[in-house]
Amino acid sequence: MEPRYLRQLAEIVELGSLSRAAEALHLTQPTLSRNMKSLEAQVGAPLLKRGRYGVAPTVIGAALARQGRLIRDAMDQAEGEVERWRQGQDGKLRIAVGAMLARSIMPGFVSHILQSKWNVGLRVSVDGAERLLDRLRRDELDIVLAPGQRHFAADDLIHDVMFEDHIGLFASEKHPLARRREVSVADLTAATWTTVGVLSGARDTTREILSRIGVDGARTVIEFSGDISIALSLVSSGNYLMAAPSFLMRHIDDPRRFVELRFKAEMPRRDVAMWRRQDMKDHPLIEEFKGRFEAYVRGLAGSKSG
Repeated sequence: MEPRYLRQLAEIVELGSLSRAAEALHLTQPTLSRNMKSLEAQVGAPLLKRGRYGVAPTVIGAALARQGRLIRDAMDQAEGEVERWRQGQDGKLRIAVGAMLARSIMPGFVSHILQSKWNVGLRVSVDGAERLLDRLRRDELDIVLAPGQRHFAADDLIHDVMFEDHIGLFASEKHPLARRREVSVADLTAATWTTVGVLSGARDTTREILSRIGVDGARTVIEFSGDISIALSLVSSGNYLMAAPSFLMRHIDDPRRFVELRFKAEMPRRDVAMWRRQDMKDHPLIEEFKGRFEAYVRGLAGSKSG
C-alpha cells in the first residue's frame, strides 16, 4: 500500500473535497482521483462517498485516513529533524504544560531560552495534565510540566519537583474582600466563586478545595477547563473569587489585578514537577532543560522576594 496515497486520503477527508485537497497537495484533480482509485483497488472497497456537502470517508476510508495522518505527521517530524540538522541545532525537545503555566511563567521562560541561544529546537504544547501525561507515555512528548500529584504517578513515569507551590484564594483589587486584612469562613462562604481548580491539572474542584480548608456551602457559578482567559476576566470584574496556584497567579500577565486573600488555614500544596519517561531519565537535553528551568524559577522567586 502506497504511503503517499494514504497521506493524500487523509488530506481529502480533512478538507472534504477532492479539488481542495488536490490544490493543497499541489496535484491535479485527475491525478488525485486516479491515486484514490488505485488505493481502493488495493483495499477492495470504496474509501470515499459523495454527499451533499462534498466527500466523506467510508468506515474503512476513515480508518486509513487516520493512518495517513500518522504518516504525514511522521514525515513532518522527519523534515523538521533535517531542518534542525541543517541549522546546526543539537536536538529537539517536545515540551508540554497546563493552562496556568502557559499563561504565567512559560512565556518569559521561552523568551529567556531564545535569548540564551541554547542550540535546541523546542515544540511547546498546552493541554490538561492527564491528557499530556498520556501523550508522554505514547512517546509524543519528552517533558511535561504538571502538578506533582501522587495520583499521576505510574511505574513508567518519573518526576522531579521543579518548585513548591500552594493553592491560594484570589480576588480582584476591586472585590470588597481584597481590602480586608484577613477573611473569615463566613466571608468565603458568602462569596461567589469560579471553579478553576481543574485548570492546574489536579482533580480537585474549587468546592473540594474549600471544603478541605473548612469552607463548606460556597456558591460556584461556572467551571472552566482549557484556556483560563474567561475565568481571569470574570475574577478581574470584582464579582468573583477563585482558587488557583499561588506562585503562578503572582506571575500571570498582569498580576496587579489580583490579590491573594489572607485566610488562616493550611492551604493544599500544588507543586509543579517535571515528568518524563523512565527511558529518558538521564537524557542530557532533558537534564539541561531541568537546570535551566530551575534556575529561571529561582530568579523569579528571588526578584519577587527582593
